[in-house]
Amino acid sequence: MGVDASPKRRDSEIIARALAASNVGTWEWRIADDVVRCDPVAATMLGIPRAATGRGTTYAMFFERIHPQDRPRIAAIVGDLQRHGGLYVAQYRAVIAPDDVRWVLARGRFVMGPDGIVSEARGIVIDVTESSRDGFLDPATFCAIDAPGGGIDRVAELALALFTVAESLAIDDFERLKPLIDALLHEIGRQLVVTAAVPASDSVH
Repeated sequence: MGVDASPKRRDSEIIARALAASNVGTWEWRIADDVVRCDPVAATMLGIPRAATGRGTTYAMFFERIHPQDRPRIAAIVGDLQRHGGLYVAQYRAVIAPDDVRWVLARGRFVMGPDGIVSEARGIVIDVTESSRDGFLDPATFCAIDAPGGGIDRVAELALALFTVAESLAIDDFERLKPLIDALLHEIGRQLVVTAAVPASDSVH
């Protein structure tokens, strides 16, 4: 007896269209193997060639897309996180083309394993260009908040942790859950943009 996969395909297509319209993408970096993977939304806003997204690209290729003036700051933040792990929140310019520069807000976590080595990182990236002013982010619009008591920031932390735990499931089980977790992360990204209302900053926690 055959199995009708069309409902599953329709669900996936609906989720994909919703995510594409949200200007929020997901990313992960397998540091040990130096493989960066982005969903199509993140790949587009970061200027990573679409052909490279399926098999992953390198951190060097991703870094080349960051505006030269922002690279030293991002390199310092990432370098510290590679050593110590922790929460990553940063705003920077992604150079898609010489005449197309996008402001993005990235959020994620660098995960330290039981061996004390940071081997992976994952998170979300949000296109915040429309909220910029005169080419710079409006400091009244975005922030790197880390409210330990709750709120959408805490939800973001738990969602990223859920993604990490789900990866330990059987491959088929994880693949069924992943679109739902991705959708949750995208919605969290939208709410982070909407609710942020204090001065912006880059943070490592």
